[in-house]
Parts: sequence; structure tokens; C-alpha cells
Amino acid sequence: AAEEHGYSATRHQREVGAGYFDEVAQAVTGGDSSLAALAGSTEAQQFARG
Repeated sequence: AAEEHGYSATRHQREVGAGYFDEVAQAVTGGDSSLAALAGSTEAQQFARG
């Protein structure tokens, strides 16, 4: 409901491009980066769409 009024904290990592930087880190490390923002994290569910 708050998102309808401009609240965007629930989408913060997506807004700041965390996914892009995760992809870069994975490419640079050959897929062995432990710094991914969401993959396998306990917060992944709260940032999921839907």
C-alpha cells in the first residue's frame, strides 16, 4: 500500500542496481563470488516481486 504513495525501500537493492553489480562480480570471479546481494540470502524473499 505504501508503494502506491512512493515508498520504495522494499525495492531498494533493485533500485540501486545490486543485480548488475552481482553479475559483474560473478563474471570477474568466474561465478565464485561470495558478495552477491541477494542470491541465497535471508533477505531475498522480502525483496521478491509479487
